[in-house]
Amino acid sequence: MKQFYGFILKIFAPLRLCVFGFILFSSSIAQTLAPGGPGQDAQWATAGKQGVGTSATLESKVWFTLAEGVMTEVYYPDVTQANVHLLQFVVVNPKTKRVETEKDDANHKIESLSINLRNDISPISDLDIYKNYSSPSSLSYKQTNSSKNGDWSIEKIYVTNPKNNSVVISVKFITNNPDNQLYVYYDPSLANSGMGDSAWSQGNALVSSDKDKSSALTCRKCKFEELTNGFLGTPGDGLVQLKKDGKILDAFARAENGNVVQMAKITPVFSNSFDLGNGIVIQTGKIKTVYSKGYNFEISLGFGNTADEALKTAQESLVKGFEKNYQEYQVGWISYLKGLPKVEPKYQAQFNMAAMQLKALEDKTHRGANIASLTVPWGGGDNANENNVGGYHLVWSRDLYQVATAYIALGDRAAASRALDFLLNIQQKPDGSFPQNSWLDGRPFWNSLQLDEVAYPLILAWQLDRFDRPTYENHLKKAADFLVRNGPWTPQERWEEKSGYSPSTIAAEIAGLVCAAEIARRNKDEASATVYLAAADDWARKVEMWTATTNGKYGDGNYYIRLSEKGRPDAGEKTVLNNNAGAFPENEIVDAGFLELVRLGIKAPDDPLIVKSLRVVDQVIKVETPNGAAFYRYNHDGYGEMDDGRRWNWDGKYTGKGRLWALLSGERGQYELALYGARREKFYAAEKSLPRNLTPAERSIAEVEAAARRRLDAMLGFANEGLMIPEQIWDKPETPKADSQFVPELKFGEGTGSATPLAWSMAQFIRLAVNLKAGKNLDTPDVVYDRYVKNGIPPQAANFGTSDQSVTLPVRAGEKFRLDRQTVKGAKVVVFYEGRTEFVPVDENGRFTLEINAPEKEETGIVAAALPGGATAFERVKLISLGKAATPGFSAETIEKLKNAKTSPLFEDGKPILFYRGAAQSVMVAGDLTSWSPGRIFMQKPAADLFAVRLDLPPAARTEYKLIVDGKWMTDEFNPNKLDNGVGSENSVLAMPSYEPTPWDRGAMTRGRLETVEIESKVWNETRKIQVYVPQVQGKVQLSLKKSNPFYPVVYFQDGSDYLNRAKAVEIQENLVAAGRVRPFIMVFIDYKDRMKEYWASDDYARFVATEVVPAIDEKYRTIRDREGRAIIGASLGGVTSVWVGLQYPEVFSRIGGQSPSFWVDDERVVKALEKLDAAPDKFKFYLDDGAFEGTEDTRRVNVLLRAKGYSVTYFEGPTGHNWTAWRDRLAAAFVAFLN
Repeated sequence: MKQFYGFILKIFAPLRLCVFGFILFSSSIAQTLAPGGPGQDAQWATAGKQGVGTSATLESKVWFTLAEGVMTEVYYPDVTQANVHLLQFVVVNPKTKRVETEKDDANHKIESLSINLRNDISPISDLDIYKNYSSPSSLSYKQTNSSKNGDWSIEKIYVTNPKNNSVVISVKFITNNPDNQLYVYYDPSLANSGMGDSAWSQGNALVSSDKDKSSALTCRKCKFEELTNGFLGTPGDGLVQLKKDGKILDAFARAENGNVVQMAKITPVFSNSFDLGNGIVIQTGKIKTVYSKGYNFEISLGFGNTADEALKTAQESLVKGFEKNYQEYQVGWISYLKGLPKVEPKYQAQFNMAAMQLKALEDKTHRGANIASLTVPWGGGDNANENNVGGYHLVWSRDLYQVATAYIALGDRAAASRALDFLLNIQQKPDGSFPQNSWLDGRPFWNSLQLDEVAYPLILAWQLDRFDRPTYENHLKKAADFLVRNGPWTPQERWEEKSGYSPSTIAAEIAGLVCAAEIARRNKDEASATVYLAAADDWARKVEMWTATTNGKYGDGNYYIRLSEKGRPDAGEKTVLNNNAGAFPENEIVDAGFLELVRLGIKAPDDPLIVKSLRVVDQVIKVETPNGAAFYRYNHDGYGEMDDGRRWNWDGKYTGKGRLWALLSGERGQYELALYGARREKFYAAEKSLPRNLTPAERSIAEVEAAARRRLDAMLGFANEGLMIPEQIWDKPETPKADSQFVPELKFGEGTGSATPLAWSMAQFIRLAVNLKAGKNLDTPDVVYDRYVKNGIPPQAANFGTSDQSVTLPVRAGEKFRLDRQTVKGAKVVVFYEGRTEFVPVDENGRFTLEINAPEKEETGIVAAALPGGATAFERVKLISLGKAATPGFSAETIEKLKNAKTSPLFEDGKPILFYRGAAQSVMVAGDLTSWSPGRIFMQKPAADLFAVRLDLPPAARTEYKLIVDGKWMTDEFNPNKLDNGVGSENSVLAMPSYEPTPWDRGAMTRGRLETVEIESKVWNETRKIQVYVPQVQGKVQLSLKKSNPFYPVVYFQDGSDYLNRAKAVEIQENLVAAGRVRPFIMVFIDYKDRMKEYWASDDYARFVATEVVPAIDEKYRTIRDREGRAIIGASLGGVTSVWVGLQYPEVFSRIGGQSPSFWVDDERVVKALEKLDAAPDKFKFYLDDGAFEGTEDTRRVNVLLRAKGYSVTYFEGPTGHNWTAWRDRLAAAFVAFLN
């Protein structure tokens, strides 16, 4: 090209002086500097693009966008820097002074173009560039704009020169009025800003510059006349002049430092030579004047670091000619498309376009960096005057993961690997995290943290087999370590608005950690793998507890919500939504993000809670559009146009109303494809095809696959004429016109002014299309699916506590701290502390010792365990050395009070202070607050022989505890409130001022009668004694079987004597009966002989109760002798055993209760049985309760699980511990639930 360019200069050198003289003449009649700078504020064009183009080559680093009939932003030299606001043509009738612009005064049509080439991709001679084909073969487009009165039309075809930085446009102008004249109007916005530009005329070119960014616009087969440069909206603006005078009367040669606009009249040149400006003339050969009512010409817009470079670039492309550029451009893209998979024919055109768009959005210098979109959402003036606007032309880790998985689906693993390399080598921070988003060099743009964006690179690394040690140690381990230290709570979820517990984020975290664990194992780092899996398992067990409500507004109240800020989805806490959308209870905000739990292999698609939650999604956030069903991100979303069409952020206060998101239909399609696979697996071998005569079950399989296909059809319909799939689509039949400058014509089921195309939307289309052809979700990590769906979530290991407590150690920074712990023989225990991950020896009796150096500042410590039976545990605490606590210590006044206090606790500002006086090395508090495990609450030593700790408890809390002084357990000698409550013998009791014990055990006089009944047990081969309470009827105790007496329901209790004496079951019943709250009922109190044997979900014990105790009671008393008349209940081990007995003998019991049930026993065997329970709502009625201080995770999980299956569950939770007082306080609620 350089040789050819020099050749042209030599041949036409004599013409230089002539052209130079013309330039001088032109300059003499033009005024020098345009007035009115800097002009009106700059704007970015609408984000509703109909076309985005670039070459498939790396040499050409220029990208164009098309919308509303014109060319909008052009990016150079990378995908983050916009340099153009607008380039369009203007038709003027100077006689009538009628002025019409392409953008505002024409009907618009756009087509993506295709050509046919031979298999070897050789160019075709005499290429007809105006021919349109049904399936795009490149990112070339034809815009056709026609006047609304039919007076004229303009056809434009766009490409870039594959070998330099220019956009080349073939233009055909047709007019029915010979008086019509054509002008080109160019609004540069160089260096990512509309301000600070300078513009001037230079021969047959319009040139502009801003620091190191320059552009030059010139033409072929035409010349520019009436060239002028001005400031937007001022009298010097060429368009303003045309609208006033019908011509350019005041031509300005230059406009400096402002929001410049440039204009020139197009005059066709019909000759065999053509002047490019600057003395360059080329031979064109014989010119064919094909159009008697118009003419065709070529425009080139070149870019460079200098004005000379930009002009030279533009001229080179015109020397080559449009047809040559077009052919090379097409060949490059066809070469790329040849390697892509084929999908169903109806989807192939959109599939090709989506694939090309993803490739186009990858930067050509910073390889692997795919931006989200070449747009600023809704355009407008937000930061358009400055050069710091990011819009969507930034890199998000989450979006890049979505794109990379689409690359994998396309078979382009090299592109996916480049994406992972960018994430790890450019974007990842030293601590292992990733920024919310970034520029191409990794500099963060927004500064929040989204933990799904930390997790997705781990999943991607697994999918790409990136198992090498350097990648693991330098990148993947850092990311996984960051997750286990900080997850699952996230500062922002995937919608970038709220902090809290998000099901979609937690799904990514779980999957990422499982993938990281397997990569760790391949690198022989078993200790880290143990930690990662323990954390993933823990979060998989608790995700429902954190993110599923049981008392919501919709359906039966049981469904996943968008997010719970504090992990309490049933608390009814208000959440303030972004974009001025208002405040609502958390459990009223519905979001389908929980489907990521299925896509990533954590939950089965037919999981009852998933299925129920989808019904709520369809009820609350689904809209049927003319193109198919679509979904909001969540109800009350504020990110989108107003109802009258005003763009989002129209008021500068981020006000709007969220619309439907196209990609969510694809996510739903992937869920339905997962459900299709699950159902198919149950009925068919993998290779067996569907039979012709379908059974109902087989028909359901076909229907769900068809549903997935309909989602792809919907996405196909959401795309615009240029095959761009938007971020959002309009959700109403009404089509408002407000803000049409930034919002395209709004049509029901079609795109809005949001980012179009969105890379995530395009990637989702690709994934669903490929997955449909494969019959399964190829992006589901098999290692995650196998662990959780195929084999079931591992149970919680016993003897380990909860996470995220703060512990002030009894030693100072740098000193050794030791703590003895207990687990089971053969357990693997790992400590993760101060960046080291190490196994801890466990002896033959399951004992192990934790030993650390106390930290200089707050440090996270993690203990992970994996038991031989498969159970896992994850504990995480924040460790603070003595004297380093961030919370204030004890004042001199408080210390003096503690020295002289007669009773404990001492209350200050509503907070209790426990203390110990005496010589000691260390004093700990253990009890309900620590799951009775030592090493969680250490007293500080504010003075000699004085130890104290300030607790932060809910106002109505009640908790039991002991002190551990130098290893010796004892009650608090200064606390007179002590009680032998059946757990840990005598304990000290701390009751907060607002605690109120149950009123139902007071003042009752026993009106019934207790009787001891002997059971000759064949199960135990001995006689067992039980106690039976029969209520009074009409003042008489009724024990006989006379038919005049009523029939009674019966409640069977485990730990019978404790329910009689400690839980006051008789008193509570009689008070409830007297108050009319329940009907009288018989109570059967069963005691154990070997608690651990009989209450360990024992089949023998279940048989004893159901086949021996129940028949004996029915024979002796006037009972309701069917399952509807029987309930069974217990506490702790007795609670889990009650559930087990009920499940084993559903023909005997219909009501099952558990107070603080120990679901952890036997590796959660009872929970697994509940998971397999059929969804038969009439089968059982459940009562469950738990104390917040004893670890509620498993009971909450069971509550959600049962409700998801449709069962009636009464659930209570209070600020209490694991003791008989707590169970007594809640027993009345159990009776009402069973017997009301």
